[in-house]
Amino acid sequence: MKKLTICCILCLWPSLSAHAAEWEFELEGHGRGVYGYSDYAERFERLNKNNHGIGAAEVDAAAIYAIDDETAFSLHLDLMGGIDRELQNYNQGRWGEEAYAIADSPYGRILLGQTYNVGAQFYDGAPTVGALKSNADVADFIRNPNWQRTDKTAKFATLDSVSLDTDGVAPKISYVSPEWNGMAAGFSYVPDAYNRRGLINKHASYARKDGYVGAVYVTHEVKGLNIDASAAAARYHDNDAEFATSLQFGYGNWTLGGGWRKTYIDGHDKQKSIDERLPELFDNYREGEAWEAGLGYEIGPFKATLAYFEAEAERTANRDRVWTLSG
Repeated sequence: MKKLTICCILCLWPSLSAHAAEWEFELEGHGRGVYGYSDYAERFERLNKNNHGIGAAEVDAAAIYAIDDETAFSLHLDLMGGIDRELQNYNQGRWGEEAYAIADSPYGRILLGQTYNVGAQFYDGAPTVGALKSNADVADFIRNPNWQRTDKTAKFATLDSVSLDTDGVAPKISYVSPEWNGMAAGFSYVPDAYNRRGLINKHASYARKDGYVGAVYVTHEVKGLNIDASAAAARYHDNDAEFATSLQFGYGNWTLGGGWRKTYIDGHDKQKSIDERLPELFDNYREGEAWEAGLGYEIGPFKATLAYFEAEAERTANRDRVWTLSG
């Protein structure tokens, strides 16, 4: 199946901020529209639309109380919505919210609420830019039988991302250590791993189980060469275990990066549900791997990236190969 995608960002709302004593209030938002024309192999023409467009918008609000340069407390509420996206993966389907609090101190950062886990936050693989700036954006835009999430079903027969996105923005508590010599570590505890922004089908027997994620990152500069690396591991009870790594180099106007992710079932598979609401291979992502690589170039206000993503499942022939050129 071949695809030719033409993308455009339609609008960008300005950021507004106001200060009152030691409190700072922020409100910002953005919107975008993406249009694409798809050229399918002949046997798929009757199953798909050649013309496709999506719209998305987000408004982020924050109240920040800063005590000094190292100590602050903030409350955040991010609202988002979308039209005609292939995956209805906001928290409420076509729209969603992320409500969370952040506490910063000399002893590190604590995050409480609807956030991504530390492994996803630390991940820095293939360089990104534009409307389809990562494979997660591509997955929302391109129809793929391996990636499905609607109001009736959820199926991920392969991984859709190299970063650890299984639990999405399920409510969690995370801790990130202070940076020391360009290194930091983090840990996330997820009491209930199911979330529509993740990969789990809500009817799976393990959907409401907890999970743990640990991650480290390193950033270093050697004679003008910037190096960023991360490694993360996760265990979701009765679901799977996961590992992910990323590595990115920056030199002058060039950026080269990539990452790798592995998932596997540790021990006996606890998924016992026989439910008509569970499509075939709905959780085949639990035994597979994904990797990506990309190259970016930036000059003045212009930037372009070329990236490749591949994912495959171990026990089936399911596989995805996606090239993305974005600017």
